Amino acid sequence: MAASQWVIDVDETNFVTEVLHRSQSLPVLVDFWAPWCQPCRTLSPILEKIAEDMNGRFLLAKIDSDQNQSLAQQFQVRGIPAVKLVIDGQVVDEFTGALPESRIREFLDKAIPSEADKMSSHAALLAQHGRMDEALNLFQAALEAQPDHAPSICGAARILLENSQHEAAKAVLGQLCPSQAESPEAKAIHAKLAFADAGGDLHSLRAQVDANPDDLTARLTLGQALVASDAFAEGMDQFLEILKRDRAFEDDAGRKQLIQTFEMLGHTHPLTIEYRGKLSAHLFS
Repeated sequence: MAASQWVIDVDETNFVTEVLHRSQSLPVLVDFWAPWCQPCRTLSPILEKIAEDMNGRFLLAKIDSDQNQSLAQQFQVRGIPAVKLVIDGQVVDEFTGALPESRIREFLDKAIPSEADKMSSHAALLAQHGRMDEALNLFQAALEAQPDHAPSICGAARILLENSQHEAAKAVLGQLCPSQAESPEAKAIHAKLAFADAGGDLHSLRAQVDANPDDLTARLTLGQALVASDAFAEGMDQFLEILKRDRAFEDDAGRKQLIQTFEMLGHTHPLTIEYRGKLSAHLFS
């Protein structure tokens, strides 16, 4: 029997109403099972627990495949337990077998956007159209709904960084768990923050380097300031020059700053590809 408002028993008499029609407004997770199936008995309480925990992100519809063979045939069930996610009347994803709870949660998180996902996506669109204040407010609303929502954390931090609110951006990034902090997006924001903090006045730094090309401290700061101002190629040229003049300067600072710039730009960025080649050519020449 159904355990809650989010778990229902479905058969051929109410399938159209409870699965096809309801999936137009709420994702329906259909669980094909049978009383004799031990893996089904293992999976069933896990699905019911997740349905309760997610409290309305989806409806769990349990179908006895022995008693509803036409439905099992319609859904091409070849083994049980068979779990199908139905959205707008269509199967959008599925799995077979008694997966562990963590895998099922990953499956659902990927397939069913949360409220934080929806708000974050909308906020990203607002940011793309230059509506930064609205985007930041929406990212923050998403974080109120889900404090560990990584896309919203990164989105808010990026806007704060662009507004030169560096300490606020660092505070927001601090909400990332260790695994989230290793994402390319998080690393890129951390790198941009580091360059912004280290940057200085470009005019005076250029003058210092022109007056004394061997002043590697000034050259390093110039490179950081250039990268912080989005003059990426010119900044990386300074880091390469440091490598050429003194590979050991400040514990290999030239190479490390190049790597940090690559992380900020992303590994597929044309400049990353170009300067990674230049770095390799220098290191292995």
